[in-house]
Amino acid sequence: MRAVEITKSYLKECVIHHRLDENKNTHLEHLEDLIFNDGLAGGKEAINYLISFYDMLKGNAKTQFNLTTKWDGAPAIFCGIDPSDGEFFVGTKGVFNKSPKLNKSLADIKVNHPDKVEKGETKSAEGLRKKLANAYTHLKKLNIKGVLQGDLLFSQEDLQTANINGEDHIVFKPNTIIYAVPSNSELAKEIKSAKLGIVFHTEYVGGPTLADMNARFGYDSSGLAKSNDVWYRDAIIKDYSGQVTMTKEESEQLKVYIENANSSLSQVSNLDFLKNNEFGQDLRQRIKASVNKIIRDFGDFEKDAESFATQFIGDYKEVMKKAIDKLSSDAGKVRKTQVMLDGIKFLEENKKQIVNAYVVYLDLIRAKELIIKKLANIRQIDTFVQNAEGDYEVTGEEGFVAVDHIGNAIKLVDRLDFSVKNFGTGRPST
Repeated sequence: MRAVEITKSYLKECVIHHRLDENKNTHLEHLEDLIFNDGLAGGKEAINYLISFYDMLKGNAKTQFNLTTKWDGAPAIFCGIDPSDGEFFVGTKGVFNKSPKLNKSLADIKVNHPDKVEKGETKSAEGLRKKLANAYTHLKKLNIKGVLQGDLLFSQEDLQTANINGEDHIVFKPNTIIYAVPSNSELAKEIKSAKLGIVFHTEYVGGPTLADMNARFGYDSSGLAKSNDVWYRDAIIKDYSGQVTMTKEESEQLKVYIENANSSLSQVSNLDFLKNNEFGQDLRQRIKASVNKIIRDFGDFEKDAESFATQFIGDYKEVMKKAIDKLSSDAGKVRKTQVMLDGIKFLEENKKQIVNAYVVYLDLIRAKELIIKKLANIRQIDTFVQNAEGDYEVTGEEGFVAVDHIGNAIKLVDRLDFSVKNFGTGRPST
């Protein structure tokens, strides 16, 4: 096995080019998915992040990135000053639509976020409208100069009380994870007096319009004005010294995992099945969808690369057959069938590449899981989930985000924990 030398010279050789989705922070990628997104370059980038984590967890103060907590808030809130007219706005991801939904008044919120009718049933958006109205009313008080993105944690009506392990807590559940703060703490007093809580993690720079601005992850909120009506934080972990330093055994194990990933990557001669064309881009999404399907169905990753490749090709056939069945014309079905047959032939011819890429994928996951286990010692607010009996069970944060020096970011999430919960009944129905 060829070992990787954990040095800064190696870091410089790694290609760093991953970007937030279309320069907008509307989607963060898992570290291990970089091998599917960008092939060899993505694999090198993932290893680069792992090496930086290795250095950090060994106690090296000079890390290659900023570390942030991935809070489990919802919905995503975009707010600040529209550079085109200087007016304050709030919104959701719709602010980046071709026809942007920027709410610059309470009236705009009603217009931009109406109830929807799907399959003859009306789905109310009243909950979202209330949250946006609350955000519009109070976030203006922070004197935001640019454009920010954050995750909404609570509005006042979301706060509840619960007795956990014999102690009263203020609890709120914005998405899947329950956040709990002891009721007699100063933090609880701050939260109870606030009209809403939000964690900011991204700022947008550039212009002259919102569409022209680019995301810069790792926002520092210290320059915002104070308001008792808004409990806010940024996601940056200010100090993790002494909390996550690895033992000698853990350090050696992580080094082995990184060496394995690097060795596996050396076996990947090319990734032609992920070509930079429409077909290749489609496959990138399909291969990640196959991984999620297996996690959703079985609560675990497929550990055998050959079996995964077979499963992936089978998933491709299934999806294409469903698409063919939906077509009404015989000519359309013939054309689509030929596309499917060509696709299957291509995947069978490149099956070995899929296998090799997935081996790297598994190696990256093993290293990532060890890192997450150590980072779980960092806690800002206690986090729980409720089991079927209604009891509170301790859980970790949703995950963590590593942001490099030019603002690129990847997420580290325990997909066999948080992602399974998110696929299941943990997500609120409203």
